[in-house]
Amino acid sequence: MILDFEYKSLDYVHIVDGTVKLDWNRLWSNRGHQLGEGMVSPDEKWFYLNIPKNSSSSTKKTLSEVDWKFGDARDFPNSEKIIILRDPITRWISGMSEYLMMYHQDIVDGIVSPMEYDCLPILGEKLGLSLLFDRMTFDDHTERQAVFLNDIDTTDSHWFLIDQNFNQKFIGFLHEIGYHRAVSYDENSSGRDSYEFRKKRKLQDLLNYIIDNNQFYRYNLKEWFWPDYELIERNISSAAR
Repeated sequence: MILDFEYKSLDYVHIVDGTVKLDWNRLWSNRGHQLGEGMVSPDEKWFYLNIPKNSSSSTKKTLSEVDWKFGDARDFPNSEKIIILRDPITRWISGMSEYLMMYHQDIVDGIVSPMEYDCLPILGEKLGLSLLFDRMTFDDHTERQAVFLNDIDTTDSHWFLIDQNFNQKFIGFLHEIGYHRAVSYDENSSGRDSYEFRKKRKLQDLLNYIIDNNQFYRYNLKEWFWPDYELIERNISSAAR
């Protein structure tokens, strides 16, 4: 899969002989994510391709417990890929709330205080959240899922969609291919009562409310993430959903 999206200048944009060249493999490396990273099975038959915010933390814990090792997909061209996708808007809300919590803590500190939903649009404007919909992608957590498949051969791949049956399907698949000790992990189980977790959930509620009540924002998000909707439509059969 080769991508042709347009981006404004960042450290992965270069001009060669007067032509703009994008080094996709350096995209978001400054945030700690290398495109192509994931985990390989002990026999190197399978490779899990890591897409941030797609149950990646719990999946990596599950696989590490059955002796999978970290690696780069391009170093294992003969491995069958395991790729997990997620509803684009749900993923964006999760990723954006994490981005704001990590890099703009000052503007969300008041969100855990009790609020009536009638005041959410005012609060959203006060926080400047409308600006988020002018750009959409701010880091690897809000990047389009299709970007993480750039230059990766996905011909022999096993696709999963995060839904209410995801854990059962994914663990069942691991058992089928011989990893019978595999169990699922809830990456949020240890911090659900924490102040930070509650604040993040409030922020997600706010973003959900804004999107549900502004068709222009929802349209912009769907337009921006059309490659991800296309991926889901093409690779997740109705039976698998």
